[in-house]
Formats: sequence, structure tokens, C-alpha cells
Amino acid sequence: MPICPKDSGTLRRSTEADTIDTDFYAHLLDRVSDGVYFVSPDRRITYWSAGAEVVTGYPAESVVGRSCAEGILRHVNDAGRQVCLHGCPLAGVMKDGRPREARMYLHHQDGHRVPVTVRSEAIRDAVGRIVGAAEVFSPRGAPRVRDDLRAQDDPAHDPVTGITSRRFGEMALAPLLAAVTERTATLGVLFLDVDHFKDVNDTYGHRVGDEVLRMVGQSIAGALRHDDAAIRWGGEEFVVLLPGVGPSDLEVVAERVRMLVENSWLVAGDEEVRVTVSVGATMAQQTDAVVDVVDRADRLMYASKRGGRNCVTADSGRLVSRAERPIVGAGVPWEQPGAEVDGELGERPEPAPVVS
Repeated sequence: MPICPKDSGTLRRSTEADTIDTDFYAHLLDRVSDGVYFVSPDRRITYWSAGAEVVTGYPAESVVGRSCAEGILRHVNDAGRQVCLHGCPLAGVMKDGRPREARMYLHHQDGHRVPVTVRSEAIRDAVGRIVGAAEVFSPRGAPRVRDDLRAQDDPAHDPVTGITSRRFGEMALAPLLAAVTERTATLGVLFLDVDHFKDVNDTYGHRVGDEVLRMVGQSIAGALRHDDAAIRWGGEEFVVLLPGVGPSDLEVVAERVRMLVENSWLVAGDEEVRVTVSVGATMAQQTDAVVDVVDRADRLMYASKRGGRNCVTADSGRLVSRAERPIVGAGVPWEQPGAEVDGELGERPEPAPVVS
């Protein structure tokens, strides 16, 4: 039975007499560009809006009745915390009724991570009892990734990944370095290489390989500010330009990019396809030419390769990641063997009550 909004700012279960209201509110929510979904007390999805389909790529019929953590959204935050296990806002509002708001990265059906602002509210019945929760997620930042068909005819964008092409990336890098030479600005540069990418092509074929490259490129772009640039440099190599950052901010962004790629995956048949990246991070110097700063970032990336891959090496040395390990597999994470659950969640969700 659907859950629909009612007066006084509450949400309650509909009855047959509420059919008109249910249709009206469903139509209204489907016209909202943000994603909206409702969950039952055990966090099974009971409603999924048209906006949620657009933001996540998941159609309603593939998610309603499933847990949002069941290989679907799997929110992570900037620090790489697995929110499904530690600090779930939906579980929090169902526990104490207090609204939550947080910045997260959700998982898109195409594999990449999408930066969103999440707002969660309790759903109450006619007498005020909490019977579920609603979440609204709003994309953060302007989209900087072109879709496949439009990118094919746009020389500024790489046709496989949809991010900035190398030619236009080099054109953007030159004036940024000139500002560094003139001491009017700073510039951080990342060089990334997808680890063991040949194995992806050999195992799944080049079509899936291209999908993986697009997934990586979009996850990188989603980690950046509006004025930053994510560039497909060639093959499985990417460059990121970060104007105006200092060494500490450079390291934070480098680790965020690494973490988001590690937490991205796409499905090929019955398998999850996951990759990691090795990252080099450097600050541009006054005397640098384009080739100098890129080569230095490249050398630092190879230091990450030698250090075991899936890590960041900056001018200061190899960074220690504090991010949690990704949740792997399509099952509900708190039901997996050895799962540790704490934070907002407090305890494993109770089964949904049976409504006769």
C-alpha cells in the first residue's frame, strides 16, 4: 500500500478513500527534479520518484521493495565512511524523529558516484507514530560530463568518458601555469592511472572497458569543484587541474578522488566490475612548463604503483587513507557476515510490521 503526504506536514498510509490524494501527491512528487523516495522501518523502498530515476539511473521497478543499501545507492561521505553501516540518516530519523541533512555521494546505475545533498524526514501515521522515512537527494554542482552522443561531436570533450579531452585540457593548463609563474594563483595537479585496466579489457571486453573508463571519469568529475577540470589524458590515464588550492587541499581532493573511484562499480552480467586508481599529486612551481608539472605528477603516480596501487603519493610523500573499505556484493550490508554497525543506526533495523 503506498505511502502518501497528508496535511499538517505529515505522511501516512493511504486507504481506498485516499486514492485521489495518493494520485495527486504521487504526480506532484514526480514533477520534482530532485530524487525522492520513501522507506519502511526495515528500510525497504516503498516509493521512488521520477526525479530519483533521473538522478540515479535506477527505474522504480528495479528498486521498489528492495533496501536502498542492497547494491543500489550505498551512500558514502567525503571521508569515505560507509553510511549504510555507520550514520544512516534514514535510520536516525526513524529512531528519534529529528530531520537530518548531509552531503553524500550516491551510486549511479552506470557505476559512478554522484555528489548530492541528502535531507531525511520521518513519515508518521495519523496519530503521529513513525512508520517510515522519506529522503530527498539534490545533485550538487553543475554537470560537467557530456552524454555519449553529444560528446562524439564536441572536440572539448572525450567521446568515451564525456569529460574534458586532452587537447582542451592542455589549452586550459597553459594559462593556469602562467598565473603560477606570475605568482597570482596556485595550481594543484593530479595524475591518475587505472590499476590493472588491461585485465578488465581481457576479462570483459573493450565495451565494458569503455564503460569502466566512463565510470572512473564521472566519479572523478563528481569529486571536484565547479572551476576544477577532469581530463582524459589518454588510455586509462587521467589528469585533474585544481586552481587555487594549497598542498593540504590538494591532498584532500586526491584522496577523495581515489576513494570515490574505489567505491564505484558497474554490473556486467552477474558480476560487479570494480577498479582502483593510483594517484600522483603535486603543486605547480613558478618555473614549471606544462610538461614539467605533468611529468612530476606522473612520477608520483608511479610511486603509488610501486607502493601497492590504490593510493596517493603527493609532494610530501605517500598519504595514509582513513577511508573505510567498500561494501562489496549486492546483499544488504548489515546482514553480511562480520558487518559492524554503529553510529546513527545503533542497531540492525527491525523487520517491517505486518499490516492486515
